[in-house]
Amino acid sequence: MKQKFKRKKELVDQKEEKEEIDKNYEETINSEIEKVKEEKSEENSWTSENEETASSESKEKGSSKSSTSETSSEEKEAKEAKENKEQELKQRKQLEKIIVEANYLKNSGKFEEYEKKIIEGLATVDANNLELNKMLADFYFTNGNYQKALSLLKKITERDPKDHKSIWQIGEIYFINGDNETAELLIEKAINLRPDSPKYNLSMVEIYYNTNRINEAIACMEKIIRLRPTNTNYMLTIAELYEEVKDLQNAKKYYFNVLEYEPTNDKAKKKIKELSEN
Repeated sequence: MKQKFKRKKELVDQKEEKEEIDKNYEETINSEIEKVKEEKSEENSWTSENEETASSESKEKGSSKSSTSETSSEEKEAKEAKENKEQELKQRKQLEKIIVEANYLKNSGKFEEYEKKIIEGLATVDANNLELNKMLADFYFTNGNYQKALSLLKKITERDPKDHKSIWQIGEIYFINGDNETAELLIEKAINLRPDSPKYNLSMVEIYYNTNRINEAIACMEKIIRLRPTNTNYMLTIAELYEEVKDLQNAKKYYFNVLEYEPTNDKAKKKIKELSEN
């Protein structure tokens, strides 16, 4: 049972190295973003020059026609508001296009291109865009690149303190690195924000189990079963926990429950036989 919850503790969060790791990563990302900006700037330089020329010509014509009058402050404000709205709409369309393209690359298994596309979006749309930062952080977390993920996730939770997924992911990283106390606080916070998440509660079961609080782990698993009453993997897990505390009656109950949904489950059959012989 211990192997079920025991995780490999990676030393990526050591206090002596952490600040330098985060600093180097931020410098790398900023460098990549600047590189993309320079490339985009070169691509758009010809267009920008033409737009400036056209704008200059338009201003000259307008000046010759209305040299004796000034634009009112109300008209200027209305014009600025319109321009800002148009710019926001343009930016939103750019963001949607990048997200669609990025998800296509991800679904096609082109993960390196997926990462580059998101970084391109951060450079060309908004380096602080939450949606893109969440996508990049989730990509790093899912692929086990916890150093990069942690740096982004902390920035995300600073701007959105109720982002339960990011809080849970930070807690998971601390748990993997062996900081059970910090992990528990974070995962408890994520559960409070999203109490109906089996995934978050299962993380708490792992923490309880690895800190020798098996009865609390069982109570948490009971909650998970209530959330997902037909999940046989959860049933097998809680049955094994009951076996560890020698509560064979409840263990057998959950093994029988497994067979109600999966009549051919060999593990449940074997366990019921073993428990019946004892």
